[in-house]
Amino acid sequence: MTKKTILGMPVSVFYMVCSVLALGIIIGSFYDYQISVALSNLNAIGDFHQHYGNIISHLLYPVAGMCLFKGLRKKGSRFNTLSWGVLGFSLYWTVYSFLDTSGKYLRAAYGYVPGQAGSFLPLALSFITWVALACLTAYLAYLILDDENADMLLAVGSVILLAGVFSEFINSWLKIVGCRPRYKYLLTLDDPASEYRNWWDMLPYLKDESSFRSWPSGHMTKATIMLALPMLAGVIKGKKAHLNNLFFAFAVVWIVVYGYNRIHMNAHFLTDVCFGVLITYCLYALAYKLVFSIFDTKK
Repeated sequence: MTKKTILGMPVSVFYMVCSVLALGIIIGSFYDYQISVALSNLNAIGDFHQHYGNIISHLLYPVAGMCLFKGLRKKGSRFNTLSWGVLGFSLYWTVYSFLDTSGKYLRAAYGYVPGQAGSFLPLALSFITWVALACLTAYLAYLILDDENADMLLAVGSVILLAGVFSEFINSWLKIVGCRPRYKYLLTLDDPASEYRNWWDMLPYLKDESSFRSWPSGHMTKATIMLALPMLAGVIKGKKAHLNNLFFAFAVVWIVVYGYNRIHMNAHFLTDVCFGVLITYCLYALAYKLVFSIFDTKK
């Protein structure tokens, strides 16, 4: 009997992760503010991490695009145009994600100053950097992905790309619904606790600015794509036993560190972080169940 899995791991792991996140939400519902006060610790390393940490997460998009590319090509020449279109979209979405999360920081690193004459070169260099990084990742994925099972490639690529894009739209909408003030905004007030709100005290469309986009964490939504890594263990050449477990362990450590960083850099509360991961993880699990019911991955 084949063991049931979700995102390349046993179903029990899915429930375990959801339980831990639910516990974090329960604790945060009582102690969000106190936890942020205790963990607040702005520093250069944390600043760098919050600006560039999600680059690794975004790089799973071109990997997903290459899964779809190789899977469609394996299906026959009639899918050649579609394969290039899907790969192109994955590269576009990767670069868009880079620009949305880390774009202004890399532009500044290259010396870009908004409104200043002669700033075209830093803009061009930053854009070329993101495009090159996305294309290089896609090329490396082409080398290591095994096209023996086309349906498996199509399923894995579809889950990562579709769930990733959809979850970011859901997160953006929920932020507007919640309009929860960030801790770093509260610190600008004479009495920070005076405007603190629990996650369930939602005031939709209260403010149209980043300072009121704390719940749920968008960075954690992007980071949660790492929990799709175990699926890739089944489509890599020279598959190794327990590689999915290694990928899962790496993803968990990465998410925990990133979540902690969001709190101690005053960007989010504990419940923001846990909800960001939980909602996205469930969306990925739903996509996994739907997509894998369509493709014959057991060939």
